[in-house]
Amino acid sequence: MSGEFAQLVVDEAIFHQVPQRRRSSTTPEELQLSEAVCQLTDDVRTKIQANFRKVLTSYSREVVEEVEVKKSALPDCVHEYLTKQRDLVDVSADIAQLLWDSQKASSPAGLLLVAAASLAGQRALLIVKLEQEGGLRAQDVVVGGRRTFDMRYFADLLMTEHNKVYKAALFSVDGITEEGHIEGWAADKQLGGKMAQFWLQAFLGCRQKKDPKLLTQGFHEAAGEWIDQRVNDPEKRLRYLMALLVELRSNTSTLDPTAFARRNLDLRDQDGFLTYLTSKNVETSVFDKDVARVATRLSELRLGFESGIFIVAPVKRVYEDIEIDDHPDGTSTVTVQGKITSTLSYYSARKQDTQPASDQTPQADPNG
Repeated sequence: MSGEFAQLVVDEAIFHQVPQRRRSSTTPEELQLSEAVCQLTDDVRTKIQANFRKVLTSYSREVVEEVEVKKSALPDCVHEYLTKQRDLVDVSADIAQLLWDSQKASSPAGLLLVAAASLAGQRALLIVKLEQEGGLRAQDVVVGGRRTFDMRYFADLLMTEHNKVYKAALFSVDGITEEGHIEGWAADKQLGGKMAQFWLQAFLGCRQKKDPKLLTQGFHEAAGEWIDQRVNDPEKRLRYLMALLVELRSNTSTLDPTAFARRNLDLRDQDGFLTYLTSKNVETSVFDKDVARVATRLSELRLGFESGIFIVAPVKRVYEDIEIDDHPDGTSTVTVQGKITSTLSYYSARKQDTQPASDQTPQADPNG
């Protein structure tokens, strides 16, 4: 299934007005459904294609139809359109009704755009919720022989440069599985990549295809392996590992391996790092971060030596209390500065004594 959003082309589009549900309103709000596709000039088509390509590239996540507990009829509508059982105008009216039914009172009014599209030459359906905005336009005019500006307010602007609500979904015929289920992409620009549950589940009837916990675990393991096995310089290895732990411990909700490499790795190492991740089937594009499966491994850093000696240190104290000096022969001197507070014997399950300590007392020679 192609995810090359630069190849997204919008052919026809239809808009429906979806009002806000108001608990206190005595007059029920009603959907305002269009009965025909809108006219798209080349300039408008180019503009909306560029906007939607950007949103999908930056914020979309792969989604699959939720089949165990069916929460929405939208996958059926999408399937019927993609398989040419229904036309755009007909299916878009049902999609607008589904959005209206799934929205809560806190969801703002907006326009629903449903577009006949193609992705890499494959028949596709684009679904976007837009929030209208207000704005002023200044037009240069001459009044009474004097130059001035005519200020006009427009309350129904769409797709402005700072549009704050963009929820989108894209499905192509290439995403229909052998079982007849649908796969595609969904995005929620408002939440920076994560999606409102009403949009993903109640309306789209989908779930994320890839579990964020497993994606994060895979990145942690593959990045750690690459640092340990492919980076020879001890100082650089420590720097890279610290950057990895800081990235995973940060309070950001998403993780971008490509951006991580660009920010933290030397230029000559970036391609090798990303290639290694790909070889381990690890995502190199943005994904939602969830450290639940690796949280216990992010608080301490361990330095291992050829002799079998290990130094374990809290991540937040590494640069404050540990100094590493590298030598031409490949060895390193590690200096740990601080007050010694305990000296205890340590048991390691990796190495067992050849005999119990009680048996190691010298014995008398029986022959005198």
